Amino acid sequence: MTEFSRRTFVGATAAAGAAALVGLPAETASAATPGSVGLTGTVADIRHVVILMQENRSFDHYFGTLNGVRGFDDKQALQFPDGGNVFRQPDAGRSDGGVMLPYRMDTSKYNAQNAGGLPHDWATGHQAINNGAMNKWIPAKGERAMGYFTRADVPYQYALADAFTLCDAYFTSLAGPTDPNRLYLWTGTSGPGVDGTTGPWIDNTPVTDNPVADWTTYAERLQDAGVSWRVYHNPSKDERTGDYDDNALSYFKQFHNFPATDPRYINAMTKWDLTAFDQHCKAGTLPTVSWLVAPYLFSEHPAANPNYGAHWVNTALQSLMANPEVWKHTAYVVMYDENDGYFDHMVPPTPEAGTANEFTQGRAIGFGNRVPCWVASPWSRGGWVNSQVFDHTSVLRLLEVVTGVQEPNISAWRRAVSGDLTSCFDFSAPDLSLPTLPDTAALMAKADAAASLPAVKLPAIGAQAMPVQEPGARPHRRLPYRPWADVTVDRATGKVTCTLANSGSVAFPYTVYPNIAYAFAGTPYTVAAGASASYVWDTAATDGRYDFTVHGPDGFVRRFAGSVVPAGQDDVAVPVVTAAVAGSALTLTLTNAGQTAAYFAATPNDFGTPAQSVWVPAQSTRTLNWALDQGRYDVIVTAATGTRFTQRYAGTLH
Repeated sequence: MTEFSRRTFVGATAAAGAAALVGLPAETASAATPGSVGLTGTVADIRHVVILMQENRSFDHYFGTLNGVRGFDDKQALQFPDGGNVFRQPDAGRSDGGVMLPYRMDTSKYNAQNAGGLPHDWATGHQAINNGAMNKWIPAKGERAMGYFTRADVPYQYALADAFTLCDAYFTSLAGPTDPNRLYLWTGTSGPGVDGTTGPWIDNTPVTDNPVADWTTYAERLQDAGVSWRVYHNPSKDERTGDYDDNALSYFKQFHNFPATDPRYINAMTKWDLTAFDQHCKAGTLPTVSWLVAPYLFSEHPAANPNYGAHWVNTALQSLMANPEVWKHTAYVVMYDENDGYFDHMVPPTPEAGTANEFTQGRAIGFGNRVPCWVASPWSRGGWVNSQVFDHTSVLRLLEVVTGVQEPNISAWRRAVSGDLTSCFDFSAPDLSLPTLPDTAALMAKADAAASLPAVKLPAIGAQAMPVQEPGARPHRRLPYRPWADVTVDRATGKVTCTLANSGSVAFPYTVYPNIAYAFAGTPYTVAAGASASYVWDTAATDGRYDFTVHGPDGFVRRFAGSVVPAGQDDVAVPVVTAAVAGSALTLTLTNAGQTAAYFAATPNDFGTPAQSVWVPAQSTRTLNWALDQGRYDVIVTAATGTRFTQRYAGTLH
């Protein structure tokens, strides 16, 4: 959205006054644990879904240093052909290696809480992603894009992750700004539906005062189905109390044209602030679906600060938890509409060329970059991580499960690739204890005090260092994925075929990258459950060599490299490696199809499995069992044959 000057509210609004604007206290003390009477142990226990979409923060920007997630220590991150990786962003303006690393926006030294925004439009979003190469962040967004916070800087956000479930593969629906992403949250599309007759919105438009959208929203579908809903917001233009034009229903002609007595107008366009939300929680009259919309001051949109946003998030959470009968039937989902211009290292899944309703102007609409998403509920307590792919339409998919009301605007590709958030919950084991969270009033006061600190400084030349994540692990939700990829080499034709298989219960998005010979960019493959696809490298065009990498969700990586030994050339070693999972181990079958012995080495790239090596005589096969680490593996197999033979296998067995 349009950025406000921090000066417009810092001087006039202190923490106590800001709390008063919300209208509720900031207490975070635990209440007595209610009983689980009346719970069925199924998704039917969810009677209320509360949705809060905040503004403009990326996942790495907030959680790159959190333990147990795919953050700055990610050993399965995208590698560049020059030997660097996605964390080392090319930066022609720096003389210390020509790269920019992530750097801390230290709130104890700088006015980092109130740092301003960065470019976050469709053009620079696609420029940064660069067809999956992920190597244009600095030209597109500037060096400030690499700034991040730690637990010391945003303690409330980290405390929520420790208390509930954090999704570390939740992507924006569109590689662009606020308005179209909010349209995906409220309607499943940023265009007129999935008929493809009109191009989708890709940038912000002054649509609140002059609405042009007119397709059917999910709120209208709920109304038609007799399912209760409401948007809790203040339609004023005051940046301290108004909704910052973030109520996407106000983008639609019909909501301006409904009579003032129409329940659709009443629920979407009239004032229902957090005081009303609190009253409805206390009275037990919360609707089935609630959308919350924060004012600019509390939205976390740079320069609106994270601590003020924490107060808004927490105020709603405390209202929910204060009524045990409401809380034990509620799922509270908090996410961010887009990443602003802040860096995130994860490769967003994208559709294959020609996928219906997923391209405009010759570019894939989505996904955009990764953003934080928490799922707070009695069934998602405990500091879990969920690495299933989600986007904003996943929230609608959850609502479909809870209400039975379908959203036909969601494209077939998104339905295949994005989950419905139900993997975040364990309905068989509700935890009705209430977490003790940081005092957000004190955090707001701290942010106000930080306004007198100097602006954030970029790291000095020669002073850059790669950040590390907090020590420790956290539990991971079981996912419906079962991907596999391996290669066969046709020595007669020189063709190397990689089979991308999927024996899981949902579609799996692969992205394949060439490491030599061709431009570094991702080629997407969406493989349906029970299906497979093939990627073929013809070494006749690359002097007999091949080298490519396959990436997928949940740390899935394959790399296959080497030179094809022509058919009939049998006076050398010819290494062949295949892999399979058997029980609690990865079985590596090492074959030497040549006439001289071959030395194979298996080296861990991640996790704690010891290295192994073996000599394989001519025309022989040996087997290595590679132990899994809580279902995870990452091993590099090489053969000392002079052909640059390398195969890497990384992933997770659920």
